[in-house]
Amino acid sequence: MGFFSMQGLKLNMRLLLLGMCLTVLAACAEPTKVIPCPPILIPLDTERVTRFAPGSGRDITDVVMRGEIRFLSGECTVKDEEVEMTFPIAVRGLRGPAQKTGVEPIRLFLAVSTPDRQILNRREMDMTLNFEGNRTTTVSADTVTVVIPKKEEQSARSFILFIGLVLSEEELQYNREESRR
Repeated sequence: MGFFSMQGLKLNMRLLLLGMCLTVLAACAEPTKVIPCPPILIPLDTERVTRFAPGSGRDITDVVMRGEIRFLSGECTVKDEEVEMTFPIAVRGLRGPAQKTGVEPIRLFLAVSTPDRQILNRREMDMTLNFEGNRTTTVSADTVTVVIPKKEEQSARSFILFIGLVLSEEELQYNREESRR
């Protein structure tokens, strides 16, 4: 008797045929429905901030804090009359040598626009970075819900959600210079 038996070969052929049939049936099943949510974008150079102490000094000893937006994907519900997006957003902070109070306010913006960048709605939200004790890093987090009114025939992809840090002109200029390096 050889290495392969006829019974084993028949069993293997049946299993192969069964596997092929299951593959064909799985291909006929209804695909998982993907809900098209508006994209979330962070405008260039608004994802981070470096805040300096008052005065003209701009070296490492003058840094009050550095902050950076962090967010995770969330949920999206699309109805005939609205799109509702709920997601966590966080700002990670790094305490600088010039930070004296242990508390640093941060302001974010959320703006809804059309694909051609016409702003439909904009709001700001405040967060606070608390550097307790001698901690040098912290995270401030919140859950955000954005409701976007829409017409029944509009797709959720008819909108873009922008998130960024509200920066002073000086902070934005510093970010742009850092990006060029």
